[in-house]
Amino acid sequence: MLSADLAMHDLDARHWRNAWDLIMPPGLAQPRFALGFVEGTPPRWVKLVIGGRDARGAIPLPEGAPALDHRGLAALCRTLQVDGAIILDTGVVAAIASEIERHLTLDQDLAAQGLLALRALKRHASRGIWTEPPLLDILPSPPYEAVQRTFDLLVPDDSALVLYVIDDDRTRIHTSVIAIKRGGDIDEVTTHAAIADRITEAAVARDWPTAQKRVLKAVEERFARPAIGVFAERATLLRVLTGPGDQLGRELNARTLLIDPAPAWLYGLLGGATAIAMASRGARALASMLPAAARKGAADLAARAGDAFKNSGAHPFALLGFDPIALWAQVKHFYRR
Repeated sequence: MLSADLAMHDLDARHWRNAWDLIMPPGLAQPRFALGFVEGTPPRWVKLVIGGRDARGAIPLPEGAPALDHRGLAALCRTLQVDGAIILDTGVVAAIASEIERHLTLDQDLAAQGLLALRALKRHASRGIWTEPPLLDILPSPPYEAVQRTFDLLVPDDSALVLYVIDDDRTRIHTSVIAIKRGGDIDEVTTHAAIADRITEAAVARDWPTAQKRVLKAVEERFARPAIGVFAERATLLRVLTGPGDQLGRELNARTLLIDPAPAWLYGLLGGATAIAMASRGARALASMLPAAARKGAADLAARAGDAFKNSGAHPFALLGFDPIALWAQVKHFYRR
């Protein structure tokens, strides 16, 4: 997925920083976190530090030994006023490092190395590693081969992926990313700076619903034909990230977000997601009008719609072994903090 010879050039530092802020949930882009160490059985606290923003180094150990579960660590985060916590058993640190090193090779794809490390960490989740938020319990770790095959299925070689997010006042581009796929891997990444001689940033921001055609043409002439292009203003993207399941469909219908070009599989996915969202709302509305004995059947409409969509041959994520849409439903509440 990521070439060992990945070329990164014409990177606009502001666009790059803003992209990171959009990807990470509020509070986690530049986090303030607690890092604790415990040892023994039952675990005994031995050290606690505050890292990230306003790092304080070692601090007094908590009184009453907070429980190493979601409720205990969430209370600890509130007390310390931090965005998250990572607690490590000193006895498993070396074991985790050994597990990761045993399976890593220098010629592995960076994504493959990351998945190997994630699987090793997940094996020790709640048994030597405790986190708040409990991301190790939530994040899947599919085989690298499944991820690569899905990537090859959804994004053809010799094509570009284009993302533009515009400042809400339309004075500047907030974020831009142009990634080129060749030979199964992303081997070139850049930003609008690479095509700014074709169309200025101000011209794109001022009238992006029209100017996006010129952006796509410039990307094709300079790099490769775009396979997927996404264009939206920052507030629109945040509504999609934090809104209900059909928010993306609403923004597309209102043309406040443009996906151009959009491959056939994406149209099918968006159509299915919209149908599921409508079924969910319809099931709730129907349930409110039915006798109690019939309400369960009405509530099951949404679940059956989701299962039919997932099990159909058209589902683009069938090879992954998990549904990214369902995963997003589990984690998107972090973006409302």
